[in-house]
Amino acid sequence: MKITFLGLPDAENARVALLPIPYEQTTSWLKGTCFAPIEILKTSPYLEFFDEETGIQPHEELGFFTYPIEEFPQDAEKALLKIRSLVRDAQQRGFLPILLGGEHTITLGAVSALKEIFPELKILHLDAHLDFREEYLGNRFSHATVFRRIHEMGIPFVSLGIRALSKEEYKEAKNRNIPVYFAHEVWNDFGRVLGELEEFLSDGLVYISLDMDVLDPSLAPGVGTPEPGGLSWRELLQILRRCARAKVIGMDIVETKPIPHYPFTEFLVGKIILKFCAYLVDVMKNEFLS
Repeated sequence: MKITFLGLPDAENARVALLPIPYEQTTSWLKGTCFAPIEILKTSPYLEFFDEETGIQPHEELGFFTYPIEEFPQDAEKALLKIRSLVRDAQQRGFLPILLGGEHTITLGAVSALKEIFPELKILHLDAHLDFREEYLGNRFSHATVFRRIHEMGIPFVSLGIRALSKEEYKEAKNRNIPVYFAHEVWNDFGRVLGELEEFLSDGLVYISLDMDVLDPSLAPGVGTPEPGGLSWRELLQILRRCARAKVIGMDIVETKPIPHYPFTEFLVGKIILKFCAYLVDVMKNEFLS
C-alpha cells in the first residue's frame, strides 16, 4: 500500500525518506502500534506545510519520499532483517531515513544497518522508559529490552526523559555508566541538560530514537504506555533544534498507539517530522551564509 507523507507525490530529488514499519509483537499493555504508520500518513496532509518559526517549507527544500506500507514477519529476527534491508536501501539512495513505528524493537534493525556503514554511530534515546531489561516476559528482543541489546552492540547512547524503570534497570545503568537524564532533571535543570546534550552531539554521527511517550500524555495521549510528567512541546523542540546542528544519519518515531476518532498523537508525529526537517534546512542555510 502506498500512502505518501503530506499527501504529496514523491519528490524527484527527495533527501528524506519515510519508512512505515508496522511491526508489533511484544507490546505489553495497550496494543495497536502496528496501525500507527498508516494513521500517521493519513493525518499528515492536514498539517500546514509552512513552518512559521524558520520561514521554511521542508517539502520544497528537502523533498520527501515515502516507502510503501508492507506486512512484516511476526518473527522478531526476520522482521529486524527486513528493517535492516529497508534502511540500507534508503541510505544507499542518499535518503535520511525516518522510520515510523510500530513498537520500539524496530530501532534494533535500523541501528544495526547503520552501524555497519558508520562505526562511529551514537544514539539519542528520547523515552519515558529506559528499555534496558535483560529480557521481558521471556523475550530478549522486545520493546522493553531494545537498549540493552544496543548497549551489547557497543553503540554509545544517551537516554533522556526517563521516568519509569525497574530497580534492576536502574542498577544496571548505573553499573555500566549509561548516561541517563531523568524527567525530573529536565524540569529542574534544563539548561544543564541541554548543555551536556550538545557536548554528546558535538562529534560523531547521531541516530535519534523518539518514543512518543517521552512527551507528557497531555500532549501525546495515543501511546501504549503513557506516563505522567513528560517533556513539554517547547522542551522537545529545543532538543530537536540542537540535534539539527549535529550530523544526524537517521531517526525513528515509535510507540504511537492510535486512539479511534482522536488522531492527535499521529498528527503530532507529522508535526515533529516537519519541525525537525525545518530545523535541518535552517541550519544548512545558516552554515552556507556563514
